[in-house]
Amino acid sequence: MNLILNYAAIGFRPYPELGEFVNVGIVAVEAKSRYLGYKLASPQRTRRVAACFPQLDLGLYKAGLKRLESELSALAIETNHWTDEARQIAKNHPAQGDFFVGREEGDLFATLTAPQGSPFFYAARGTRLCEDMEATIAALYDRYVEHLHLTQADYEEKRLTRDLRRLLQTQRLGRLYREAPWVGTDAYHVGIPLAFTPRGAETPEKAIKPLNLARSTPTPIYTYGDEWIAKVARLKRVGCLPEEFLFVVKMPEGGEERVAAEEICAGLVREGVQVADIEDTAAILAFAKIEEQRELKLTE
Repeated sequence: MNLILNYAAIGFRPYPELGEFVNVGIVAVEAKSRYLGYKLASPQRTRRVAACFPQLDLGLYKAGLKRLESELSALAIETNHWTDEARQIAKNHPAQGDFFVGREEGDLFATLTAPQGSPFFYAARGTRLCEDMEATIAALYDRYVEHLHLTQADYEEKRLTRDLRRLLQTQRLGRLYREAPWVGTDAYHVGIPLAFTPRGAETPEKAIKPLNLARSTPTPIYTYGDEWIAKVARLKRVGCLPEEFLFVVKMPEGGEERVAAEEICAGLVREGVQVADIEDTAAILAFAKIEEQRELKLTE
């Protein structure tokens, strides 16, 4: 019988104000058996970190990763039940609550993944059905850390996100836009890579999502585009759609692919969000601009 494994990618973000990070591990919990597992990158593998943060003292990264490994190891020893009886309990009760949400204050994952102000934080999150927890953790590590299952389209969208973040930084807007990995409700939520969330607000006021529609045939354009149209529609239904939402789109050059991409853009606009071409930097910056010191404006 399948088990339900809740997981989070562990990101390293030495400069929170910039929002850029590198995935360095996976941590996961299977609730009924109280199994906590994790896999971290080797402290000696620093090439990707050095490439993203060339000014960083890598000794600080290595020391921090070793400290994190020690903390997770101690937590695993404390929480895991290694007996056959405990594993049988998990197999007989696969439908348990989602520990990312945390219905009670003491839930393990609600506590583990809470913001802590550390350079190491919990980024992408999800839930997987599995039969072998350790194998699933290894597969998740390959996906999020090693990028073994990313397509060329995935890489392109990550590059678009980096380019947008750098564009915002040229106008001193980078510090205002950060990743929002959880926008929505406990029952439904999505991640948005660039979001401005005023202090104390639960939903971003402004959100920017790059959308790579420059695919080789119309079918993946429709498939991927329809997925985001549906996400926007559901966020709107649950009352969690950002007040202003901009999709920055990389379009195909022409042909049926261009027709498909334009149809997707029209569908997004019908749902109440905005669309701009990746080359239209003026429109992107005009959208991203945040009025400074709004709290000081006098109301009439």
